[in-house]
Amino acid sequence: MPTALRMLRGVALAAGSLIGTLVIIGAVTTAEGLFVREKLAPTRIGPVMPRSGEFGADLPGVPIQLGMMGDSLAVGYGADDPTRTPGPLLAQGLVEASGRPVQLANVAVVGAESTALVAQLDHLREAITPDVVVIIIGANDVMHLKRLTDALWPLAEVVRQLRHGGAQVVVATCPDLGTVQPFSQPLRFFAHWATRLMATSQAIVVLRAGGRTVSLADTLGPLFRRDPKDMFSAHDHLHPSNVGYEAASAVILPSVCAAAGCPRPQDEHVPHRVYRKGSRHPLAWWAFRASRRVGMRLTAAESTRTTAA
Repeated sequence: MPTALRMLRGVALAAGSLIGTLVIIGAVTTAEGLFVREKLAPTRIGPVMPRSGEFGADLPGVPIQLGMMGDSLAVGYGADDPTRTPGPLLAQGLVEASGRPVQLANVAVVGAESTALVAQLDHLREAITPDVVVIIIGANDVMHLKRLTDALWPLAEVVRQLRHGGAQVVVATCPDLGTVQPFSQPLRFFAHWATRLMATSQAIVVLRAGGRTVSLADTLGPLFRRDPKDMFSAHDHLHPSNVGYEAASAVILPSVCAAAGCPRPQDEHVPHRVYRKGSRHPLAWWAFRASRRVGMRLTAAESTRTTAA
């Protein structure tokens, strides 16, 4: 009995120590999150309207209708030059790849969470009948500690509706918030793994809904860690700079061109996997691998049909 009591006492002490450690880590992480939020609040640069319009208007052919949806990353918040934000960069890149004009409609909103995608879809349909739609979303869901299911169902539903309407959909999965400068440990660690979980889950639901995904997590992570001064905006050190948005757009562009039916020869080296039901590896395995590979593209077999070029 004394031995059993000592064992129980030891287990209780270990459990108490573990619980205490977790409580301390949780308190520190919460305090760090509140500190970062207050630190960033004074540096907000005010309202930013996403840029829309026609690109390559002097070219022949029917314009490709390109839609942009999502949060501040889709808007280009933090960039000093509006022409060096994802919308214009992707539109101009698509013009060069297709030899046709591109009509861009950007309905993204700064600070948007995934639930905002439903309303954004209505606005997009009022502006154009999209051929290709790019969605960048998820970072605010992580920062606001939203439930994963609340972030995934609107994304899946919007992708499903767009595909039903004939549009190709490219979703740039959640970037790695563990690279953000104002975040310190242990918040940076939790931000890294929370965004990795979000990116993996996004890839699963998007492919099941018939869309395409491209990984931003590890694509931009190493670049932002190596050169944070140039890659992050000087306004808040949270959003990308002009250089950062150019790097992100360069990663997304191959998927956009492929979705529009005009893949570029120079993109043949970009990692690309087509998921088919009954594959040797489950979809979750492919999604997790994609979240770790620089610029890896995932496509559902049923979405490989491209729009007319």
